Amino acid sequence: MNKSNFDTNLETIALEFLENIEKYDKIHLLYHSDADGICSGLIIEKLLSKLRKPFKSTCINLTHPWEIYLSQINLISDEKTAVIFSDLCPSGELLYQYAIKFQKADFYILDHHRFAWPQKITPPKNVYNANPTLFGLHGLKEIVGSALNYLFSVAVDESMSKYAWIATIGIAGDTLAHIDDYQSYNRIVIERALDLEQVQIKKGICLYGGQHLRLDSAMAFSIFPYLPAVEGSRKKAKQILQNLSIDPSKKVEDCSEQDVEILAGNFSDIKIIGDFLIYPTKKGILHHSFEHAQLLSILGHEHPESARLMVGKPQITQGAKQEYNNYIGSLVHNLTAFVQIPKIITNYAIFVDLTNQVPINQWSDTGSFASVNHIYDSSKMLFIGGLTDTGEYKLSVRCTPEFMKQHDNKGAVHVIRKITQKLGGNGGGHGLAGGMRLPSTLFEKLHDEIDKIIINLSNL
Repeated sequence: MNKSNFDTNLETIALEFLENIEKYDKIHLLYHSDADGICSGLIIEKLLSKLRKPFKSTCINLTHPWEIYLSQINLISDEKTAVIFSDLCPSGELLYQYAIKFQKADFYILDHHRFAWPQKITPPKNVYNANPTLFGLHGLKEIVGSALNYLFSVAVDESMSKYAWIATIGIAGDTLAHIDDYQSYNRIVIERALDLEQVQIKKGICLYGGQHLRLDSAMAFSIFPYLPAVEGSRKKAKQILQNLSIDPSKKVEDCSEQDVEILAGNFSDIKIIGDFLIYPTKKGILHHSFEHAQLLSILGHEHPESARLMVGKPQITQGAKQEYNNYIGSLVHNLTAFVQIPKIITNYAIFVDLTNQVPINQWSDTGSFASVNHIYDSSKMLFIGGLTDTGEYKLSVRCTPEFMKQHDNKGAVHVIRKITQKLGGNGGGHGLAGGMRLPSTLFEKLHDEIDKIIINLSNL
């Protein structure tokens, strides 16, 4: 990796943005509808407001082709416009077409997913690309979208430093990692929020998803780690705690050192001890960074404005709390179902068909949490999804760092690219995660071809 080159590039783009901003008649901000995207977009909104520039902000859930979203911002060829892609970006091929067609528009890429221009083209001069993966940085472990957008905003205006706490929510939502495992720029942003006394880090039991609850409920609601012995049942959790002579009604944060040691010993094969980050001025679900991020993602896809407003709230409404409880409860149920569903297993891949088993809007999260919880053979790549109403297969693709180490540091985005080149369909992502759509007629062929594709990854 080359951090110094990334820092120089980010600083250069920030300065160019400042030089260019007065010429823009319009600024369009497009951001993703998950926690990382919402926090990214909110930070850029605050920057543009600080600079007193009018803008139009659009939250995108990526359920439609990019051509539809780009057509909605209504670019005009002779209009001086800026388009900011925050925590998402169209393909290099499509962006190249738009950059050439609308040469008076400037396009700013503040996205952390892998990006590549079409071969043998010169990147257009009206595209300012701050993507950290171009410099060998890992787009999840080292710098997620909200960390990138925060650092860009600070480079433009130093007073934006005070919004570090917003970026920490997005980091929690995208990394799906314990705070003590944060690295590089993600860690830098956390440290800045700590220095500003906006957040606190505590050590103890980590039952992410239910960190704000009493212990038996937290164990039942824990999605990271998922506890197979509990299977989402508060009754089973209560029985385990009583057998260990631990009060089930005790709040997670109130557990004694002895409670922590006993519980850790009982779940010796699962990491339930670590650091967790809290927001001192917030209560309940919003008090904890992981839970706060999950709430934003739950609300964001259907109610992006509600999610956006939630970032500034000290506590949530009863309706939002119910949506959170319903979704997390369903996710734990889905993980239990994942363990039990018959799977198609090849030498290098696992296929899990969730058609009529799990709601379509929960396929991706089920795949993500199955992966981070290692509840399948982590030496294989996971394809999880099912048949959609349009008659095509929608698949979430997940792999672990262990998988990438075994395959020349190639992961989900590389496999997806190879699949779409060889079989058709479309998709994208980054090393550990991605998504794709494939005609149903090719799904079984994918089963037959996947081992050949993965074994040849080193040739990409």
